Amino acid sequence: MKKLSIFLSMLCLALVLAACGQNDNKDTEESGTSEPQPLEVSLDAPETAKKGEELTLSATVTQGDEAVEDANEVMFEIWKEGDKDNSEMVKAEHEGEGVYSIKKAIEEDGTYIVQSHVTARDLHTMPKNKVTVGSGSEESSEHSEEHAHHGDAVSFHLMKPESIKASEKISLVTHLQKDDQPLGGASVRFEISKAGEEKAQWIDTEETKDGEYEGTATFEEAGKYTVTIHAENDNGLHEHTEETVTVTE
Repeated sequence: MKKLSIFLSMLCLALVLAACGQNDNKDTEESGTSEPQPLEVSLDAPETAKKGEELTLSATVTQGDEAVEDANEVMFEIWKEGDKDNSEMVKAEHEGEGVYSIKKAIEEDGTYIVQSHVTARDLHTMPKNKVTVGSGSEESSEHSEEHAHHGDAVSFHLMKPESIKASEKISLVTHLQKDDQPLGGASVRFEISKAGEEKAQWIDTEETKDGEYEGTATFEEAGKYTVTIHAENDNGLHEHTEETVTVTE
């Protein structure tokens, strides 16, 4: 009788533990610890435009069925095809219902790339479209054909504080994308040099998530600096881009 009582007690304990395990699994599922849904960005830019015409460029940001109203940053980068080094970055205004937009007039004929840089909820995405302004240009067409053979170049996006003070330690984050996908597994360094000076400070980065690289830097003096982002990988990639940073006292 005593053995039967012990057996029944152990059986009840096993059943209780099994039920607790099922509840824990259920709680984990309900608490949303699974992978977050990706950001979806619908970039709206006209395929053609007249020279000097004011354009509305917009990005509609969603996550699942939800419009994203709390994006950390939405920027539009615009450059003439083949001239990425002279791109222009414009901050978007939040219109509501997940829509972020800018107004922009392009004053020269040519084919232009419009790329939106969207950072929200610890995620980042950088879709892009082409806009042909006026008659376009043969140079752009030739570049498009060459571009098709060599694939997409690496897209860079540098995130930094809105204001930077001398001697203040700050975080610099860059997002890399190639072929419309985050570029992970790269070796990324920041080269920082002050205008008029030859010496440079080199900052190593850590890949904090796929395609996102972070490093810390200190600008010792006020002035204008050039931050060059260098990216390399084992597949022969070696690309860079430059950003200008202003540091105050």
